[in-house]
Amino acid sequence: MPNFSTLIVRSFNMQKWEGSNEIIKKGSLIGIVATVVVLLGGGGAFAKQQAAKQWVNSTTPTIFIHGYGSSYHAEESMVKAAQKAGVTKSVALARVDKNGQVKISGDKIAGQRNPIVEVNLANNKQSDMAEGAKYIRNVIQALQKRDHITKYNFVAHSMGNMDAFSYLNDYGTQSGMPELKKQVVIAGGGLSGWTRDSANVEKMRSHMDNLKNVYPHADVLVIGGNTGNGSDGRVPNAATRSVREMLGDRPASFRIKMFQDKQYTHSGLHENKQVFKLINNFLWKKN
Repeated sequence: MPNFSTLIVRSFNMQKWEGSNEIIKKGSLIGIVATVVVLLGGGGAFAKQQAAKQWVNSTTPTIFIHGYGSSYHAEESMVKAAQKAGVTKSVALARVDKNGQVKISGDKIAGQRNPIVEVNLANNKQSDMAEGAKYIRNVIQALQKRDHITKYNFVAHSMGNMDAFSYLNDYGTQSGMPELKKQVVIAGGGLSGWTRDSANVEKMRSHMDNLKNVYPHADVLVIGGNTGNGSDGRVPNAATRSVREMLGDRPASFRIKMFQDKQYTHSGLHENKQVFKLINNFLWKKN
């Protein structure tokens, strides 16, 4: 399909030729404008048709979780990329205060096509796995109450992955909790492969030692970056690869993608177009 600026020029030139270089009449200009309006409307319909063909039509929400010291702003580029691609029009924001209370604003997601929920954690500099698990549990329960969700996907970056894994370890198998369908792990690590075992890593290992026995049968995509030194600048690639070991044989499917280039830094991964494309295809592309 030609772009609309080209079509306008062609229409203008045709009117000029037919009038033997006379000044285009007012009626002709109206005709050009009307043509452009129709084409624009057709273009919008065409885009909707293409999106319907490319992406699934599911009411399962995808929950985005940011990392340590960050906010939902770190999720925005990924979410906007999904919106631009025609995946969804429905985005809600779940704000979790330091006491764990959840306030949801934005779009209602019940019954909507491929809805997205951005999470913002006020207490964004804590590494207590039990606390992080409660925050995510409260978000999911709030979505159950407001939007009656029964299934969900996770997309998390860095420390947000540990909050998600801790939730699954602590509450994922409890009766009445929604079912995880797909999980995207960005710039995260498992419980081994670190160059040195810090106190925090040891606490995580101790807290989630049972995850390999209770992880849901979900599809998992792990995305890491190698800037040239075997890490994304913060998380070692060996730790990223150890996510497989941490989950055991529980995932329904498991895929890992390591991007090799200096642009794939720890924070750069959630701002990268190649990462956006990978996430969109994994979560929403029709088979």
